[in-house]
Amino acid sequence: MSEDLSTWASREYRALPWVALLQHRLAFFGLMLLLVMVLLSIFGPWFGQDPDAADAATIDQAPSGTHLFGTDHLGRDLFARVLLGGRLSMQVGVFAILIAAVLGGLYGLVSGLGPRWLDHLMMQLLDTLLSIPVILFAVLIQATGEPGVLRLSIAIALVSWMGVARIVRTECQQLMRTDFVLASIASGSGALQLVARHLLPNIARPLLVVLTVSIGQALILEATLSFLNLGVPANIPSWGNLLGSGMRAALSGAWWAVLFPGLAIVLAVVAINFIGDGLRDAADPRRRLRL
Repeated sequence: MSEDLSTWASREYRALPWVALLQHRLAFFGLMLLLVMVLLSIFGPWFGQDPDAADAATIDQAPSGTHLFGTDHLGRDLFARVLLGGRLSMQVGVFAILIAAVLGGLYGLVSGLGPRWLDHLMMQLLDTLLSIPVILFAVLIQATGEPGVLRLSIAIALVSWMGVARIVRTECQQLMRTDFVLASIASGSGALQLVARHLLPNIARPLLVVLTVSIGQALILEATLSFLNLGVPANIPSWGNLLGSGMRAALSGAWWAVLFPGLAIVLAVVAINFIGDGLRDAADPRRRLRL
């Protein structure tokens, strides 16, 4: 009997979402990699060289023991600038997805809970917006004003909320046909009570997976806009700005000027995608037991 209880307890423990996430090898690797990158971005510039200190004697210097990633066209330490740029790029990505979660969540809830004619109208509008190329939409938003961190985050959010809205709307419509939601409606639950007690808790897990992957997409979009000089101002280091400013130096042989900022973007996006895969598996009870 005790052996059966211990086996059941072990199975139930392994079925917990956070335990399954940590047992997912790729997700665990992604978590560790992303944690290291975040810590380096936050604390690295404080202990390394000054990212804004220019030195004419070390312009476009190759990687060495003094400058791990080499120097840029002004003689500034590229390692310190990549770490500082990661801090801004990650801030923009996370902030943009938080805004997108609020906008898309509200839009999806209204569409999923509203009458059929309203849902049809809102989905037609959403399909129209989705037909516009993402990069073109973001460029049009950014080109209408002065570049800045807040404006860049809002621009990325305005092209990212539509996917969130579609997920929330689909999940709402599926939940509205379940027995426990129908029973809650029959018992007299209002719309706000229905959303708070039944819809949001059940939408949270698939939505978390989508938002996690969307952060990686936001990082790529930030880098693309900054590379095109439509992101943050050029004097503020971000991974996209470093790529843009390093292209000219790379054409003259300074390959490190684009290699290390590009590698940082790739590692961050891969880590986030690994975490998203782990969250997807951990959110499914059948997948959790197989991990």
